[in-house]
Amino acid sequence: MPEPPIEIFYRLANVLLGVSVLTAAAFIVVEIGRRPTSRREPLGIVVCVLFLTIGLRAILRAFVGELALARVDLVWTVVAVDGLAAITAVALLALRRRYALFIETATVVREYETEYAAKAQEARSLAQVNEELRRLDELKSEFLAMVSHELRTPLTAIVGYSRLLLRQMHGPLNARQIEHQEAIFRSAQRLTDLINDLLDVSRLEAARVELHPRPTDARQVVDHVMGVVRVAAHAKQIRLANELDSTLPQVQADPTRLHQILVNLLGNAIKFTPAGGAVRVRGGRHNSQVWIAVEDTGVGIAVEELARIWDPFYQVESPMRRSHGGSGLGLAIVRRLVELHGGMVRAESDGENRGSRFSFTLPVATKPAVAESVPEPEPNIEPILAGREVLIVEDDEASQALMRAVVEDTLGGRTRVCSDGEEAVKEATSRPPALILLDLMLPRLSGWEVARRLRQQPSTRGLPIIAVSALARPQEREAALHAGCDAYLSKPFLPDELARVVTTTLLGETVAAR
Repeated sequence: MPEPPIEIFYRLANVLLGVSVLTAAAFIVVEIGRRPTSRREPLGIVVCVLFLTIGLRAILRAFVGELALARVDLVWTVVAVDGLAAITAVALLALRRRYALFIETATVVREYETEYAAKAQEARSLAQVNEELRRLDELKSEFLAMVSHELRTPLTAIVGYSRLLLRQMHGPLNARQIEHQEAIFRSAQRLTDLINDLLDVSRLEAARVELHPRPTDARQVVDHVMGVVRVAAHAKQIRLANELDSTLPQVQADPTRLHQILVNLLGNAIKFTPAGGAVRVRGGRHNSQVWIAVEDTGVGIAVEELARIWDPFYQVESPMRRSHGGSGLGLAIVRRLVELHGGMVRAESDGENRGSRFSFTLPVATKPAVAESVPEPEPNIEPILAGREVLIVEDDEASQALMRAVVEDTLGGRTRVCSDGEEAVKEATSRPPALILLDLMLPRLSGWEVARRLRQQPSTRGLPIIAVSALARPQEREAALHAGCDAYLSKPFLPDELARVVTTTLLGETVAAR
């Protein structure tokens, strides 16, 4: 006789209850087993036993049902299970003071999950912010590179033509005209220095400046820098003195960057020292460091300003009422370069109109200086092209005209000009010139790609190529040389610099051919 539907439902409900409760009990057993004996909570054990008895009771009722009344052994089994459940329930009631533990534990778990979700969201937000900052940093670098390119390109014509006019190749200039041309050149050089400082600050902040330290004679570097700033010092009748002792040990430093540090410090000292004053450089050794100080008799610095003068763009004078020029970048560059060398900088002053003292430290060189080979003398600038043809690839008309003037008037060559990359490849392959002057930022096809394509063609594989570009970052220079250029000249350049690079490149080609 088939079972009625109510009996079937009764059995299914007990099976479902038994399986669920026994599974929960099994999970509790596993969790209890993971904990040391001393940390096992009695309430948890009681709950586990209660779940086990409820599960067993449900399974027995599902599979035994009414037969339990007919069979004595099953009756006692059911009674035993029910008794165990009753005892467990009493034990659970006796542990009622521990009920708060479950609520607290649940609250802690919920708070942990909420906190974990918040932390995960915060981590995702930080990752997004970091990615945005990285992208902004790349955009800033690209922007600075583009601004540098756009500023250097017109400066090339200003600097170049002012030098060509001073040569008086197309007629003599009177004294006033020469003075004006010199003023144009100095102003262009000042603007070039400002662009270089901006790029240096950007690279230093992004930790993209690589040093090449080696044992360096600081006294020799100071002598060289004093030669650079001597004209400005003489104009104000300022006395310069290099008081570094000849016995001072060599420092472990990048000579180019040490030169830049001293140019900034000495330039500032001369700028802020009144006429008739004095600037001196002193130094000494302290343990494993060499200290170098630039002291002046200038306007001095207020005590409250000493900590802020190292910040980029900060100037003690009000921008609207200042009597000295400058961008406020020099000292920021000095501090970062010194710190990259592992040294420290310090500024001291007894107050306004009482002079100032800027000092920095550098590590003592642990190895002797490697003997440097004597550089070969620069070749004389002669009409080395002697009627040979030069292909000028440049899209800026003023730069085109300047390079043509140098090639034709100084080096005695002939020129062809094209203003985009694809045209340059066609011109060079159809009529290979003796030399190519190649800009890198070109329409249609970049200068890097032009160089690569020319190096792949048999007819132009050996052509001398000089990259002439307003892109002055190291990575762009390396990319140009890697693409196949033989030399690299940054804009703005002096006509003599272009002539020397062309002469050196062609002489190198001749030597290599031999």
